Amino acid sequence: MSKMHQMQLSYVSTEDRILFRLNTKARQEFRFWMTRRYAGLLWNTLSKLLGTDPADEPPASERGAPPLKDALVESAKQEIKHKEVVSQADFETQYQESTYLPLGEEPALLFSVGLKTGPDGNQLLCMHPEKGQGIEMALNDQILHSLAKLIVDTTGKAGWNLDLRFVPPNKEGDEPPTGLN
Repeated sequence: MSKMHQMQLSYVSTEDRILFRLNTKARQEFRFWMTRRYAGLLWNTLSKLLGTDPADEPPASERGAPPLKDALVESAKQEIKHKEVVSQADFETQYQESTYLPLGEEPALLFSVGLKTGPDGNQLLCMHPEKGQGIEMALNDQILHSLAKLIVDTTGKAGWNLDLRFVPPNKEGDEPPTGLN
């Protein structure tokens, strides 16, 4: 897939799903359906990356601060960073549809989500249907935080009552929260 140009999430009430559309600089468009369950899984995957900056100092709990205070401080830092990054994104430009649809006109239902490290060391967000082709998106701060905002806004419009908030990354081996009610 060539370099990403735009992405759009929109709630389709007749399907009770989110339509995720992504177009590239080469004018390719990829279309996928997200269910409520999938949106929660995607959020959990993204939340592993949100606010994790290797340059950050160690958690307050490692510096002797109480764990609850540590969690609140980390959450606040993540939300501030998120707002800063999102404020630089362009959410005003109209999504540009394309007629070149490499995966077909009908959106594929997303089934699995994961992360892997790309050849350049950046994280790749891997989103795939149960059968057939999916996409692997290179994530930088702008794409990560913009996608997070789109998920929060769109699931809110859908009325899905998902608990999508910024939480400190889990310790190694801990299961991430499901985000589902």
